[in-house]
Amino acid sequence: MRLDSVLIACLLSFTVACKPGDDGNSDSGVTETGDPSTDSGDTGTDTGTDTDTDTSGDNVTAGDLDFGSGGGSSGVTTHSITVTNDIIAHPFTVIEGAYYGKVVIAPTSSPFPDDGTGVRMWWSETAGGPPLAGDQEIFPCSANLGREWAMHWDQSGTRGYGCQIDNVDSTLHLNLRACISTPDDTTCGADGAEAGSPAPIYIQGGLAEVQ
Repeated sequence: MRLDSVLIACLLSFTVACKPGDDGNSDSGVTETGDPSTDSGDTGTDTGTDTDTDTSGDNVTAGDLDFGSGGGSSGVTTHSITVTNDIIAHPFTVIEGAYYGKVVIAPTSSPFPDDGTGVRMWWSETAGGPPLAGDQEIFPCSANLGREWAMHWDQSGTRGYGCQIDNVDSTLHLNLRACISTPDDTTCGADGAEAGSPAPIYIQGGLAEVQ
């Protein structure tokens, strides 16, 4: 098993050991919908992009991966994509229910840029728009993931961590962008942020429901 297989399996598993920001809450009493994969092979190696739009003065590309509670992209498939300085805005479909999950990125076997490029991820109401409001320390809805990490989300109101998603039917957006910028720049929007280099990554979603 390759190192990237182990890494993405660990980050995606719903265990305390792999949860950044967890307060020690266990995940007992949950049903996982879509078992995380330990195979980071090139299954589902679509580029995850579609047509271009232009919002907020940035180039925004509409993605076609959907890791929301009503989307179909979470589970066993590991998607191979390349993140650039153009925002990729994937739909994040929400259906009412006690759901929570995470989205994981990890490096592929292709070389990751060594020029300081890092991947940013955030949830927004509009494609490429500002991050959802929330306590950035406890309930972050945007993050500088670098080359590997995970972001949690929760619409069940039971987790105590992760981006808090309203538990109503809706379509939000999960945005990805790469740049060279300060560590606390979570959207590549800081003054002095540079485009950096294209960043090849694996991306995978995990989804669970509180019973």
